[in-house]
Amino acid sequence: MKFIIHRNPLLEALSKAQSVVEKKNTVPILANVLFAVEGDTLSVSATDLEVGMKMNLPVEKASAGKITLSAKALLDIVKELPQAPIEISKKDNDWVEIVCGKSKFKVVSLAATEYPALPAFEEKKYFDAKIDGLKEMIDRTSFAVSTDATRYLMNGVYFEPLEKNVMRMTATDGHRLAFMDGEVFSTMPEFKRGVIIPRKGLIELRKFLDEGESTIGLAFERGYVFGHLNGSYLFIRLIEGEYPDYRQVIPKSTDRMARIDKETFHSALKRVSLLAHEKSKGVKFSIAPGVLTVYSSNPDLGEAKEEIDVNYKGDAVSIGFNAKYLLECLAVTPVEELELHFKDHLSPGILKGAGQPNHTYVVMPMRI
Repeated sequence: MKFIIHRNPLLEALSKAQSVVEKKNTVPILANVLFAVEGDTLSVSATDLEVGMKMNLPVEKASAGKITLSAKALLDIVKELPQAPIEISKKDNDWVEIVCGKSKFKVVSLAATEYPALPAFEEKKYFDAKIDGLKEMIDRTSFAVSTDATRYLMNGVYFEPLEKNVMRMTATDGHRLAFMDGEVFSTMPEFKRGVIIPRKGLIELRKFLDEGESTIGLAFERGYVFGHLNGSYLFIRLIEGEYPDYRQVIPKSTDRMARIDKETFHSALKRVSLLAHEKSKGVKFSIAPGVLTVYSSNPDLGEAKEEIDVNYKGDAVSIGFNAKYLLECLAVTPVEELELHFKDHLSPGILKGAGQPNHTYVVMPMRI
């Protein structure tokens, strides 16, 4: 096996592959990338068995064959090579030679026959999905995914069909819930039920979407979701099981609503939360007509209080929230004005962007 490839596309492919390969090294071959040459095309593949990708690159003076190389070692080498064609060839005893200009490396590889079989990406039925819509859904929900391994079914986002070609993406960790609705597909795939996309796979899918295109092909088959974009492929093993019934925690009615300038609220919350308890990050909101008072107290540090002008005409009420949960939502809510819906100090609060009914954020209250 032998081929010549330009440095930049190889470097880009290896950078993408590095985020997928197995880091714990429980199976040595999974720390490698698989190179396969057929005709004048090189496929670069990487997987940890949960997430995998395959990228096709043009090569010159190629002879067919397969090799595997350490993803990290090869990436480090290619980063330091000059802007010149790189020649990679397989030698005896699974050694691989890399030549670029006057630089030459001989590195050890593992037998390509030991590499796990990857899906036949090209044979799937892909449905066009709007990249901007998917990006927004992921950005505005993924931060709420649970990282608690004991809550396995919450370790991903729930992607489900609603009605009239509308999809919903939902994430929760039991303390807060984020969901967003949108028309993603021009032609809807057939869904028997929603699917749970794991957090790591979602992160890789989000990176995959930054390719400057308007649509991506998505396919759903036998416990996997597949992506196809610009000659590159991605697969994600879905989380098996039934997602918790998140609709139970969405308040049926919230008879109070305050409108708040987002930047003013965001800045005040950041300042007041500086003196909140380090673990709970609890802050107290006291809402009265025309004014919202944000308060935090920590016996080891002191207390902080700030008043904000709000559009509110209801009865006075106090309620506590985790400031971190609110700040994370505000960071991905690109609006000028917010709506805070609430009922009483024991009921969950709902945060929305004014005029944006398709995105909802529910936060459980705290006793402060």
